[in-house]
Amino acid sequence: MKRKFNFKPLPMLIAAQVLADHFETEKQAFVAEEPHRQDPFIANFRDAVKRILNEYYGINTKEELQKQTKLVGELASKAIDDLGMVKTQIERDFRNDPPKCQSILAKLGFKTYWGKAANNNQTMLIGLLLELRNNLDENLRAELVQNGVNAQRLDNLISYAEALHQANITQESLKGSTKLDTEKAVMELNDIYDRAMDICAIGQQLFKKDQLKKELFVFSKLVKKQGTTGNGTPVNESVVQ
Repeated sequence: MKRKFNFKPLPMLIAAQVLADHFETEKQAFVAEEPHRQDPFIANFRDAVKRILNEYYGINTKEELQKQTKLVGELASKAIDDLGMVKTQIERDFRNDPPKCQSILAKLGFKTYWGKAANNNQTMLIGLLLELRNNLDENLRAELVQNGVNAQRLDNLISYAEALHQANITQESLKGSTKLDTEKAVMELNDIYDRAMDICAIGQQLFKKDQLKKELFVFSKLVKKQGTTGNGTPVNESVVQ
């Protein structure tokens, strides 16, 4: 038996938990359209996700996983904001010397990593932060600050590099179970995914005229917000235009 989804299991399960929260917020609309989705529909869905996390990952509470995911997300968001500002400041402060500007950006990792890091690729973001930390020596830092780059943002980025790296290691340690290759595990994961797709399909139809709400029910975007797209996009997800 094969998985019905192209994501890694843990990001898929986290996205399912987030989806359950979105459903809860808009439950009245769902139940009005499909009465069989009234309580305990969403509680049963959450319990099924939690059961897999308990059995295959050794995660005892939903809160434990959500706390770690929230930490990584918060650190990543702050880092991207500071990186974007520092990049812009370098480009403007050294606009009269384009070769030097590009050399600095390349040395600090922007040329290699920024494109994907800015689009919430967690691996690329960590790579950029570590490159910046390793190559921002005292002389370069002084030159940047002297030319107008915000010193506090540079300090922030140095601290984010190690913090996000360690948080990512902790998060990744939750993904090592080999039990997920069994037929029973695949069946349970596929069931979660099918139920998530049911919610997404109805949610996209319900809110097709409300772009912000509709995107809360695009499963691939819920996964992408974690900084990963897995091995591809969902095999059967369609977005209402």
